[in-house]
Amino acid sequence: MQINQMINLAIMGIGTIGKRHLMAIDTIDNVKLCGIVDLTEDARSFCNYNKISIFDDLNELKKSTKVDGVIISTPTIMHHENAISALNLGLDVLIEKPISATSSEAEQIEKIAQINNCSVLVGHQRRFNPTVLKTKEIIHEKRIGKVIGVSGIWALRKDEEYFLPEWRKEISAGPVITNLIHDIDYLRFIFGEITEVSAFSSNNINNFEKEDIISTNLKFEQGLIGNFLITDSGTSPWSWETGTGENIYLPHLKENNLRIVGTQGSLEFPNLKLWSYKNDGDNWKSELESFNYDFDEVDPYISQINHFIDVINKKVDPITNASDAKRTLKVALSILESAKLNSIIKI
Repeated sequence: MQINQMINLAIMGIGTIGKRHLMAIDTIDNVKLCGIVDLTEDARSFCNYNKISIFDDLNELKKSTKVDGVIISTPTIMHHENAISALNLGLDVLIEKPISATSSEAEQIEKIAQINNCSVLVGHQRRFNPTVLKTKEIIHEKRIGKVIGVSGIWALRKDEEYFLPEWRKEISAGPVITNLIHDIDYLRFIFGEITEVSAFSSNNINNFEKEDIISTNLKFEQGLIGNFLITDSGTSPWSWETGTGENIYLPHLKENNLRIVGTQGSLEFPNLKLWSYKNDGDNWKSELESFNYDFDEVDPYISQINHFIDVINKKVDPITNASDAKRTLKVALSILESAKLNSIIKI
């Protein structure tokens, strides 16, 4: 395609995340929405109000208008079916995380994409966030020495309305697959592969199939050890979304929810507060001081759409392709398996 040629994107699923992608599309000059695929009455009302073309299936949309790529933002359990239908039409896809509900489905998506010479970008948008990129730089340059551990928490209390759809009560929509998978991805992006996990979980708050709370230990290939506590049933100011303001529907509290510990210093994340010894101190008897890094404020969803345009134009490879996203999914599924079997899982 020619540079600056108009790119036509379709969205499958216009729920909360679908609307977030639409907001990003609306800010970019050489991209336009060519239609939405969704069967719900809420979607039809939204499209009618906003004068957007809506279709029952992707085939119908493609017959009616030009489409260059598809954003898949349906529930996780539908990602596989939706991705295969788009790829078999020869369309590049941006699949909202996780890539699919199972590793075997992810493998099939990867295979079908190769057969049809299509690209798969998976929506782990935090890789575009300046705070993640800056942290990767800080770690790579060993500004806190050798990293030996990470410890995180994600704790928000989702509203009752959130859980009204039955699919959100299932394991495939629990906080590990829906929320922690983001943290797994940026941890892999910054620190390398996770090789072993162990976990405990409970669902005694809502008594749904999915977990209410889970605690997991992570062992990385490079030797560092980590842990993460995550719940969608607890009240706290500690989460990525409230720390960064990325989710426009949640308060922006600017609290850090991850600590990165190194031999020469530590880093609070995502707002990048670095702690180190003053005056060349080198042990616990030395005085500590802190320093806050500056970083640009950007919308990672806009950056992700711009990246998707470059993928469609064959200018770059996807920053998170199907194979990469499959590894993140495997870690998440292994955490759930560990909690179920009460055992350490090697990945």
